[in-house]
Amino acid sequence: MAVVMVAFATPLYFDLAVAILGNLRRARRTPRPAVRSIQLAVVVPAHEEETMIARTVRSLLAAGCAPAAATGPDNGSDERVFVPRVFVVAHNCTDRTIAEATAAGAEVVVLDNPRKRGKGAALRAGFRAAHGAGANAYLVVDADSIVRPNLIAVMRAALEAGSDAIQCRYELELPADARVFSLARLRVLAFRGINVLRARGRAGMGFSAGLFGNGFALTNETLVRVPFNADSICEDIEYHIKLTCAGVSVDWVEDTAVYAPLARPGIAQARQEARWEGGRFHVASRTSTKLVSALLRGNWRAGGMLAEAWSLPLSRGMLTLLLTVFVPLHWLHVFTLVCLLISILYVVEAALLGPAPLKDMAALCVVPLHILWKAAITPMVLLHTRRHTEWARTRREAQHL
Repeated sequence: MAVVMVAFATPLYFDLAVAILGNLRRARRTPRPAVRSIQLAVVVPAHEEETMIARTVRSLLAAGCAPAAATGPDNGSDERVFVPRVFVVAHNCTDRTIAEATAAGAEVVVLDNPRKRGKGAALRAGFRAAHGAGANAYLVVDADSIVRPNLIAVMRAALEAGSDAIQCRYELELPADARVFSLARLRVLAFRGINVLRARGRAGMGFSAGLFGNGFALTNETLVRVPFNADSICEDIEYHIKLTCAGVSVDWVEDTAVYAPLARPGIAQARQEARWEGGRFHVASRTSTKLVSALLRGNWRAGGMLAEAWSLPLSRGMLTLLLTVFVPLHWLHVFTLVCLLISILYVVEAALLGPAPLKDMAALCVVPLHILWKAAITPMVLLHTRRHTEWARTRREAQHL
């Protein structure tokens, strides 16, 4: 029993330790000179997104017209960076997604085929359309997101400097009425830990940063080398595993970000979390053999990918640690204390990466409620580990620019 507990917890705490150390040793990189020309297009996969798609397109168009000086403190130019073409892939939409996206200024690619389902199919259609229009690199932004004004310029600069695959900061929007002691603030903090702290920490230690399905970019050369044939509900981690096995590392881009709204609390949140957790472990179980094989061939980044793929959510890791208290083994209790220390350092670092660290730390008061929530949705998670889960729109709180 003790060995099983340790086996479940070890990937998570190895990943957290890498993140902590990587963030501590991470030095700000100086801008690299351009070594190639990039024609960047934005691909926005959309399924029943009539309420959100217009604000996403407007945000991208505004980002494209942002001054180049907004890209960072080292850039003193006033030259303006004009937006690339924005391709919205309307995937089996029955609402007003097409009309709203067109009115907002996007080019719409209609993918209306019941046999081609899922975000992976939508992305492939978008990549083909963008490549046909002359693009040689593609930035993926979800249809419910808004972006920082410097997104286009920063991402294009990283690609022009030689990166083959990149991921920027991906965070959740905190509702304006969120209280300090609220589950909403805790969820935003937890999301930042996964999609910012861990990614920049991995990159700081030399591992591949990771892909999170939103705010990432690929060159056409990368797609030719590693075709995007990922069709699970977790197409991002599935494709990242393919990249890792092929020796392609995802670079981290610190100075820009995309933001998505929180899922509505209750059943919508439960379904979203269950789909992603269950889908993640489904992908991990199908791809671990390939990662082990790559690791044995000398691809050391595959070891980090294994830990990432099998990492439990921190709340489930804490549940596992609580169970170890009841096992009368000294070495297991030492393991638990080490993991608890890692958890504390991880949460503090994640809070420091946000705009209100003290408020984020105060939100830890509701951690017991969050752990109970995770325990309650466990049956749904287990269900999704055993079946193919389809891409579905999650109900969210509509927000406007």
